[in-house]
Amino acid sequence: MVVSPDGFTTLSSAPKDVWFLDGSLDPMKPLCLDSLLKLGGRELDTSPPPKWTTAMGLLVTGSQVPWSQVMPSVAYKSFVKNIVKSVAETIDALPKEYYRDVWCPTGQLLAGLKAARVESSLYKDLVGAAERDSGALETFRPGPGGFLSPVVYDRFATRTGRLTVASGPNILTLKKEYRKLLKSSFSDGTICSLDFSALEARIILAEAGAEVSDADLYSSIAEDLFQGRIDRNTVKTAVISELYGSSKHALGARLGLTGRKLDEFVETIHKHFRTGDLRKRLKEDFIRSGKIRNKHGRLLELDDPQDHLFVNTYTQSTGVDVSLLGFKKIIDDLGIDGVRPLFVLHDALILDVRGDRLNDVEATTSVFVPGYVNKFPLKFEKI
Repeated sequence: MVVSPDGFTTLSSAPKDVWFLDGSLDPMKPLCLDSLLKLGGRELDTSPPPKWTTAMGLLVTGSQVPWSQVMPSVAYKSFVKNIVKSVAETIDALPKEYYRDVWCPTGQLLAGLKAARVESSLYKDLVGAAERDSGALETFRPGPGGFLSPVVYDRFATRTGRLTVASGPNILTLKKEYRKLLKSSFSDGTICSLDFSALEARIILAEAGAEVSDADLYSSIAEDLFQGRIDRNTVKTAVISELYGSSKHALGARLGLTGRKLDEFVETIHKHFRTGDLRKRLKEDFIRSGKIRNKHGRLLELDDPQDHLFVNTYTQSTGVDVSLLGFKKIIDDLGIDGVRPLFVLHDALILDVRGDRLNDVEATTSVFVPGYVNKFPLKFEKI
């Protein structure tokens, strides 16, 4: 059924460029109104009036009700017109640009992930030796030929858009040492990963207009800001504390710094990242609209508007989009001949690579992401 403000009709196939009310009917369709509504923080009630749902609830369970055949024609037309009216009143305020430029291409990346293969004998050994596990190992139980079902991610389960696994192998909670059970589907292949380095810190630096492309970001900051007087790990600890809202005194206790030395160190990091400026802008957005937006325009709820949560929420959500957009660009550039994308593990992409393509993957040391001037460095690792 195709509906518009002018009426509705039934066709054998959908025209181009129409919004699908329920994207689950075909997840590859580019215009899913249900997803767009969720991104805008809106809900659309598509249930008929209670007099009809109550009556049918007594007769039908566990299946979709063909309301066009159940309801009287006049009542059904009124029901459909109310849905159309609700959509027409809200669609202009929904984040269609974010949906088109970010959500759809990154959704294509996730929909294109392939079935991973597991070493069956190693799986049995790991299961037998595992004393405690989150349950993730069970989701890697091999099927025919050692293959798993492709992973399916839920993109709405967290407020920042950080992925969770809806079905399939739960790579997100699998212990790192268990990843070795992944086996290439190629006779000479390799399981490997491309990983963004210090992604969230680079996102904040980009907001401050600073360079983000140094391969070892924390060593670079230690040298530029402190001329090597403070080591890389200390700088990393301070930066992470700055991003996630740890108190200055807690940081000082961890680093063994007090008094003036601690104040000067924290102030130097604070000025370099300019988190105060970003926090101020985000708070102004929140006061104005009740929400904040990440770098690419995704609307973000903030139920508990504490100061450190503004920067943390913005950074984590932007990191999700940067990772997925970057991985989409990598797969587009590499092509799928001999390169099988298997999993997204937050800011890492796990690949199954044929022997003759491994050098191409290893040579992918950085990636341009829309919205940023500098490339983001990548780290290659064999699993």
